[in-house]
Amino acid sequence: MSLHDQEAFLKSIHPFELLTHKELTKAVNSMDIAYYKKDEVLISPDNISEFLYLIIKGEVGEYHKDELIKVYHNSNTFDADSLIYDKTEDTFTVLEELICFEMKKEDFKSLLDSNNAFKEFYISDLANKIQSAKQKEYTTQMSGFMIARIVDSYLHAPCIVKTDVSIMDALHKMEKLKTNCILVQDGDECGIVTDSILRKHILYNDYDKNGPIGPIALKPIITMEHDDFLFNALLSFTKNSIKRIIITKDGEILGVLEQLDLLSYFANHTYLVAVQIKKATSIDELKLASHDFINIIKKLHAKGTKVEYISKLIAELNEKIYEKLYEMIVPKELAKDACLIVMGSEGRKEQMLKTDQDNALIIRNGVDVALYEEYMKEFTKILIEFGFPECEGNIMVSNEYWRKSSHDFEHEILRWLEAPNKDDYMKLAIFFDSIAVAGDEKLIDELKDIIYENIKDKDVFLANFAKAALIFETPIGMFTKLISTNDQIDMKKGGIFPIVQGIRSLALEAGIRETNTNNRIRLLAKANILDKKFADVIEEAFDTLLNLRLKERLRAIGHEEDANNFIYVQNLNQLEADLLKDSFKIVNKFKNFLSHHFKISMVG
Repeated sequence: MSLHDQEAFLKSIHPFELLTHKELTKAVNSMDIAYYKKDEVLISPDNISEFLYLIIKGEVGEYHKDELIKVYHNSNTFDADSLIYDKTEDTFTVLEELICFEMKKEDFKSLLDSNNAFKEFYISDLANKIQSAKQKEYTTQMSGFMIARIVDSYLHAPCIVKTDVSIMDALHKMEKLKTNCILVQDGDECGIVTDSILRKHILYNDYDKNGPIGPIALKPIITMEHDDFLFNALLSFTKNSIKRIIITKDGEILGVLEQLDLLSYFANHTYLVAVQIKKATSIDELKLASHDFINIIKKLHAKGTKVEYISKLIAELNEKIYEKLYEMIVPKELAKDACLIVMGSEGRKEQMLKTDQDNALIIRNGVDVALYEEYMKEFTKILIEFGFPECEGNIMVSNEYWRKSSHDFEHEILRWLEAPNKDDYMKLAIFFDSIAVAGDEKLIDELKDIIYENIKDKDVFLANFAKAALIFETPIGMFTKLISTNDQIDMKKGGIFPIVQGIRSLALEAGIRETNTNNRIRLLAKANILDKKFADVIEEAFDTLLNLRLKERLRAIGHEEDANNFIYVQNLNQLEADLLKDSFKIVNKFKNFLSHHFKISMVG
């Protein structure tokens, strides 16, 4: 293997890609190739290692008190801990003939001293180690923004008038179109009138507000073609010290690009969609705004934004969609006497790509429930058209079970708590995660109060409620081997649901009103129900599982297969596979905690 090949090999192994070119060259020059036969013991409590091993070919087993706990293979390294701390409780034995690189202890420690990021990976705890490893998967791809076109941004509808139109008539047209400027067409020429121009001429120069607008229009205007780069528009704003650029297509005015919108695009594309939602005056405009969510997710994910933050941003946009649609469909006199809620992953703000609808309508006592039926069926139908799939369990406002008076919901909640069947536990779980998105929020708060008041001292109920977290086997076997079916792993059943349900159960018991899983974990740690370090580890594992699932879902877009909750093991690189294994180990540890905490073994 040439020095170039060695360098490429080493750079492919995390965290060696964190080294500078000089440090990487030094590392390569410090390595020797070694060969070991099967069953040779490399490291033990009585034989502390003098090398960091990087496997080229073969397998090594790590044993703790004669129990095989992990297998290392191609591109894996071991055992940095014994080099750093000069001790180990484990034994490392060759399982298959081993060819590896060996890096001397002093050379390894020299790299630790020279590179803090490299050092942090090896000396941090599990939570920080997972977080550090994940940074390799996160890239700051500003290039995605640099190659974006103007047409990708939000353009304001142009308000175009003739030169002889009165200022007042032009203002009325501007108000109707909800724009911030007026374009004045004068033959082949075009001028612009803004708020500052109006103030100058009407307030200070006593220009007649009923006079023609043409004489006060500012000329010439800055224009750009719709397919030009956004970055060029940013340069034009800076160069010309202007706030607006007129965008054309083949010479015809297409719209107005505002400086604020452009800057927001580069900072956070979600702002632009929020603007579109807010300004939507029809269901078609609202639908158009909702279709850009995939691009937002892709861009934020490519920039390395944590899945938790992506899902919260998307949840905020979804809520704006729900609220706006509710306002458009339901008459005001009815809208104020009900509360539209979203439940499940939407209520937890953990939904990203559009999944099944989980929503309900709570209607104030004394108001005729039947009045809402037609509107709610229309609401569900339009959401399906927007790309929110119909819920397989029919948990939607179009279903009368999830559309009833506050009194009837209260009756149902008490039944869930007092005499639940199998489905009732999940109904309570879904409802418990609900948040209000439109209407009178007090209606859901009052029902949540009833849940908290009646859950006290219901140890058997809570144990059965928490037991759902243990239903599915964690897909990891002996020697930390991933268990898959047809090369697929169900991420929801294998790890995401156990964490969500387990944390939800602890939150219900503790009376925590927060619905988001990450926030619940932090509040449980603050209340000393979870150890702080253990809580951090659970959070990192949860983020890893969500991140890998999202990556697979984004990869599957445009392909025949539907990733949904599955990931393909063959699509995982070595780092991702290791992160997944570590996360599943944490899931198993959390399951053991739940079993002990709720005494699940004592319930039938």
